[in-house]
Amino acid sequence: MLFDKKLPMQERLNFVVYALSRFILSVGKYVYLFAVSYYIMYETGSALYFSINMAISIVVTVILLPFSGVLSDFGNKRKIIITGEIMNALVILGLFIYTMVHDINLMAIYLVTFLTSMIEPFVSNTFQTAITELFHKERIQKVMGYTSAILSSTVILGPILGGALFGLLSFPHIIMLFLIAYIISASLDFLLDFKLYYTEADYAEGTREEGARSRFKRDISQGFNFIADNRVFKSLLLIAALINFMAGVITIFPEKMMIHELSFQPETVGIVNAIGGLGVLAGGVAVARIKRLDNPFLLMKRGLFAFAALVVVYLLPLYFGGGIVSLVLIIGGIGISVAMALQFINIPINLFIQLVTPQHIKGRVFSTMSLCSMSIMPVGAIFYGFLYDFELYWIINIVSAILMVSVVRIFFNENLIAKSKSMYAAAKNESEELDDESTEEGIQSGATPQSI
Repeated sequence: MLFDKKLPMQERLNFVVYALSRFILSVGKYVYLFAVSYYIMYETGSALYFSINMAISIVVTVILLPFSGVLSDFGNKRKIIITGEIMNALVILGLFIYTMVHDINLMAIYLVTFLTSMIEPFVSNTFQTAITELFHKERIQKVMGYTSAILSSTVILGPILGGALFGLLSFPHIIMLFLIAYIISASLDFLLDFKLYYTEADYAEGTREEGARSRFKRDISQGFNFIADNRVFKSLLLIAALINFMAGVITIFPEKMMIHELSFQPETVGIVNAIGGLGVLAGGVAVARIKRLDNPFLLMKRGLFAFAALVVVYLLPLYFGGGIVSLVLIIGGIGISVAMALQFINIPINLFIQLVTPQHIKGRVFSTMSLCSMSIMPVGAIFYGFLYDFELYWIINIVSAILMVSVVRIFFNENLIAKSKSMYAAAKNESEELDDESTEEGIQSGATPQSI
């Protein structure tokens, strides 16, 4: 996209700024989260304390998601995103000052997680809603695929930096790096044009003259109603909830295995996590280069089966008698495969929602999907954190894999896949027809149409 001179200059600039802003912030987050994760697991040795930090983030996010959905649909997207990132920077600044005066501790980590989780839903949901206004709908698949591939380098670079910096720098210095990342990201977002593909008509259905309270209730409920009336979205919601419930398998278990069972040093843990990040890069590029993705649900189903199988394969390093180099390569290889499988699940989900959902309620649909699917995530995090402390690794992972395969086979049947394919095709055709009409109007008015 960057070097395609046929595309509008502002759209190419949007892509560069968006990708660079997300890249810098993601590197900072990975370094910070690595330090926090290693600190909790190393100091306490408990997966439960590790999972509590995850649960705090998820619970706060879930509570605020309905409000973030309404605000992202009707608020000024530019102001929401930039203000949110500045507020997050202030929270991190407060943590930096605290750690300079006192030492880092669990309560300080939990408090910062709570505060940033109050802000993040508004920023992330608004960015999701704004994608089709920052970029042309015909290029959303490429944007999401290439952005995911670019951000995957942070999955590689972040853990390596986190592992190295954790041993070289103090905790306050790591926090300072995270703060700098937030400041740069917020500054770059000033350059984004959030009105490039904005159409007033897209929001016409969302405006009515009524009382503020009744309007807010209606606005909140529209996302739920849209999903409840659509069988495809209900099935999508179910599988998203299952994936989030099983998130502990790929977030808690690897850290527990490497730090507690295999006694890896911070640098080694960082290298292993970085190797796994190669899968995010490969998966993002692969999805972006698919010339015409006609059926996101079919690709998603295959990714889910692959993910279920890898949950079981993740157990093998615990019983492998090789040296440290062999263990790093095996765990890293499994991490690559898991990351690729998740790319073939997550990108099609987001692509389907982006194109099929009407623009005027997109923010509420995204927030409702996240609300319902993430509501079970704290339960899953605490559940897996508690069970992994009993070291019942084989039982936990095998039962989890069987559960996923069963749900996918029951709910992702051929009828659902065919229905989702027709919905996706209809949305793409409608987008193309609107583009043709806009081009004809531009020619009739004497304007020169933009090249697509």
